[in-house]
Amino acid sequence: MSFEVPSPILCSPYAEPDRHWFIPEGATPVERDGRRPAFVFQPRDGELSWDLADGTLAKLPEYDRAWELTLVNRIRARVAEWRAAGYPNATGTTIDLLAHWRRDGRQQPLFFAQIEAVETVLFLVEGRPDLRQGLAVPLDEPTAEHAAAGARAFLRYACKMATGSGKTTVMGMLAAWSILNKVVNRADARFSDLVLIVCPNVTIRDRLRELDVDGGDASLYRTRDLVPAHLMPRLAQGRVVVTNWHVFEPRTQGVGGDTSRVSKIGKAVTRTERVYIGDKSTVARGERYLTLADYTRLAASGEIEEVEPPTTSGAGERVSALVRWTRYVESDASIVARVLGRAKGKQNILVLNDEAHHAYRIRRDDDEDEAIDLFGDEEQEQEYVREATVWIEGLDRVNALRGINLCVDLSATPYYLGRMGRDSGRPFPWLVSDFGLTDAIESGLVKVPQLAVRDNTGAERPKYHNLWRWIMSCLTPAERGGRRGSPKVEAVLKWAHTPLVLVAQDWERVRTEWAATEESRPPVLIIVCRDTKLAKATYEWIVEEWSSGRPALRDAVAPQCGRRREHHSRGLQGGERNGQRCDDIGRAGRSRALDAVHPRHRWSS
Repeated sequence: MSFEVPSPILCSPYAEPDRHWFIPEGATPVERDGRRPAFVFQPRDGELSWDLADGTLAKLPEYDRAWELTLVNRIRARVAEWRAAGYPNATGTTIDLLAHWRRDGRQQPLFFAQIEAVETVLFLVEGRPDLRQGLAVPLDEPTAEHAAAGARAFLRYACKMATGSGKTTVMGMLAAWSILNKVVNRADARFSDLVLIVCPNVTIRDRLRELDVDGGDASLYRTRDLVPAHLMPRLAQGRVVVTNWHVFEPRTQGVGGDTSRVSKIGKAVTRTERVYIGDKSTVARGERYLTLADYTRLAASGEIEEVEPPTTSGAGERVSALVRWTRYVESDASIVARVLGRAKGKQNILVLNDEAHHAYRIRRDDDEDEAIDLFGDEEQEQEYVREATVWIEGLDRVNALRGINLCVDLSATPYYLGRMGRDSGRPFPWLVSDFGLTDAIESGLVKVPQLAVRDNTGAERPKYHNLWRWIMSCLTPAERGGRRGSPKVEAVLKWAHTPLVLVAQDWERVRTEWAATEESRPPVLIIVCRDTKLAKATYEWIVEEWSSGRPALRDAVAPQCGRRREHHSRGLQGGERNGQRCDDIGRAGRSRALDAVHPRHRWSS
C-alpha cells in the first residue's frame, strides 16, 4: 500500500480548484472531482472539547479529528453565486476593479486564491442582502476585563491563505477597493480612506512599505497592476499607514528623555503583584522576577511601592515582596495619534492585520488545565501573550477613539495558538475564507513538501518524519529543560547532525545536477529552527563543521548560507527580543494541512 501522492499538482493557480486529493490516514490517496471542502484538523497534542456554540464548525466524519468549517463553506457557495450573477449590488467602482483584476491578457494574472479572498470581503460588505441572509459572522467580543476598560467589539473577517499565495497583494487590493470607493462617495460609511496595516516585526513592516499609496508607480498598486494608471491620483487621496504591533505599547513617561526618572505626567497605571528576587528580570511560570539591582532602582524611583516587606518562602527560600506598581504612561489619545501619524482626525478606519494569528484576546479566566502546550517553554509563551495583548489592546484604543470600520485578518494559520483553555488550536470564529496549504500545493502555488515515508527501522512512521519530535524524544529530561523549559542547544544539535548531513548530501546532488544545465542559480537549503537562539547556534555549528574540513558538510553546505542567516537575525533583532520564534520563515512550518508535521517546527530542503 502506498501513502504517496503520485502527482500533487492537479489544478491551475488561476482558476477555482476542480480536483483534489482525498488523503485518509493509513490508506491510499484517492483523486476526487470537485473542490475540497474547507475543514481543519484538531491538534493531536491533547484532548480538547472546542466550543461549538457559534455554529462555525461541524464534525467531519471522513477524517479523524477533523472539523468542517461550515461558515466558510456557506460563504464560499454564496460568493460563487454572487460572482456568477455579475456581482449584484456592488458599486460601480468595485465592479470596475474586479473587471480589472480578472480581465484576460493581464501581464501578471492574479491567483484564484487572491481573487477569492478579496471577493469574500467585498461580498460581505456589498453583496445583495438576500445572498448574505443567514451568514452571521461572530464578532470578536471583548473579555470582561477589556469591556470594563471600555473596549467594544469591532467587525473582523479572517482570510486563511497559505504562505506564498500572495497575502501582500490581497492587502493592496483591499486598500485600493476601500480608498477608491470612499473617494468616489464620501458619504458611504462602508468604506474608509485611511488604511492601517499592522504586522508582527520590522522586517515585514519594511517589506510592506510598497503598500504606501505615496509610492506612485513604484508602489504595489502599479507594479502588480492593481489600480489602473488613470485612477492613481484618486488613490493618492487616501492614506495607508504601515506599522508593527510594538508601537501600540504605551511608552513610559520620563524626565528629559530619561525614563529612569519618573514624571507623573500621562495616565497612571497601577497593579499589585508579588515579585521574586532572582538572577535576571523576567516572567516565568506566571511569576515575575527582578534582580536585586532592578528592584532597588524601581523602588528608589517610586515606580514600585512595597505593600508587604520582603520575606522568604518556599522550599528554595526565595525572597519575595508584595508590591504596587505605578507607571505613568502616555494616554490612549497620545498612542493613537502617534501610531496614525499624519492622518490626524481621520475616523472609520480599515485595519489589515498581517500574520493575524498574533492578534487575539487572551482568555486569562479559561481553564488552562485543558489547554495544550503549543509553545514548549514559559518564556516563549509569555512573549506570545505579551504580543497578542499589546496588539489587540492597541486596536481597541484605535476603535474607541477613531472607530474601526472593518478589520481584515490575513494569516496562513488563523488559530488560537495558546492561552485559550479548551479552544486552544481552534480557528478564529470570524474565519470567512480558506485557501490552505494543501489547496495551494494542488494548485501549484507553493513548493511541494517532501517528508520521509520509510527508513530501515521497520517502524510504521520513520523517525525523521517529524524531526523535531524525534529529537525531543531522544533527549533526557535534563536536556529537554523540563515540561516548560528550553531544550539545550548542544543536545539538539547532537541529534540533528545525521539528518542534516543527509539533507546536505541531497542538496549537493541537486547542485551537481543543476550545474550540468543552464541553471546558474544554486539550490537553497533552508533549516527552520524554533527560535533565533537555536538558529544562530545551528548556523555557527554548520560554519564550524564546514571550515573544519569534515567532508560531509564541507562539500555539501554552501558558504552563502552565512549571508542568509545574518540577514534574518538582523531583521528580527531590529524590533524583536532575541530568542523570539522565527516568524518570517517559520510560518510555513505551522500549517495544520499536513497534520503529520509538527505545526511549529519543520526542517525542509
